[in-house]
Amino acid sequence: MIETATLKTIVMVLFGLTILWLVKILVKQEFETLVRALVVAVLLGGAFLFLQTTKLERISWKTIRNQVLPPKDIPLVYTIDEKSRLGEGYVRYIFEEPGPKINVVMDANGKKFQIKDIEPVNRVLEALGLPHVTSGAQEQVSITGKLSDANIYRWEGYPRGLLVLELALCQNKVGLERYHCVAAITIRNRS
Repeated sequence: MIETATLKTIVMVLFGLTILWLVKILVKQEFETLVRALVVAVLLGGAFLFLQTTKLERISWKTIRNQVLPPKDIPLVYTIDEKSRLGEGYVRYIFEEPGPKINVVMDANGKKFQIKDIEPVNRVLEALGLPHVTSGAQEQVSITGKLSDANIYRWEGYPRGLLVLELALCQNKVGLERYHCVAAITIRNRS
């Protein structure tokens, strides 16, 4: 039975072949290609070390970039509104503008937005000390058809209850950039 090769295995094999190439160069005294072989060995060795130390299950250019150059932490400025009665209640985190940036993409119809990249959402949740979400979400207006549900995203299966994320348009006053940002996060307790 043939096993599937992982990225670590492929890089390790390529690194081993590069070491053999270096030995061949030294034995045959072909020093004109020594620098090239050393550069390849250093790059593959660095890639192998990176793959050995990372705990990521899936690796993409974005995750590698975030591991090597982590995104700057934006200080979150927010207030907490909390209410509870008879087993029902909520905790609401209201962010001052500009809130944390969230990436949204247009759906296939070109009318509604979706959150597909959950990494920015999870960074905000982590900064608040909350569990991560495991999937993206559709804008609620695409589900309910109500205009009052625009810029609202829900996660029903969230560990602490119903998670509701409200987005707004924020503006970077320095770069005149407009982007979607978190206006509020509400967690409704399960009854």
